[in-house]
Amino acid sequence: MQIDDFKAFVKTIPAIREEVVKGRYTWQQLYEFYVLYGEDDKMWEPYKHNRTDLTGLLDILKNVDLDALSKSFEGLQKILDLVSTFVVKEQPKSQNRQWYDD
Repeated sequence: MQIDDFKAFVKTIPAIREEVVKGRYTWQQLYEFYVLYGEDDKMWEPYKHNRTDLTGLLDILKNVDLDALSKSFEGLQKILDLVSTFVVKEQPKSQNRQWYDD
């Protein structure tokens, strides 16, 4: 039964998989550590910290009001359009020349 618990635990912290891929640990080593010390050991804290940061970011994204964000972008686009009407666009002289200007 502990192997199923370990698998569920590892799924909650994807950074652990990277440690195995990099060759720092084997799955056997991590499983033995899990069995001996449990999931609350200090060894897992750096991995849990990374998960918390990602979870916090996802929570922030979930709470974004997409309608308000869209309206903000529309307002920004209007401002940019207005500013662009005041900007004088000079064309390079080579494009303004006619065949008889040479």
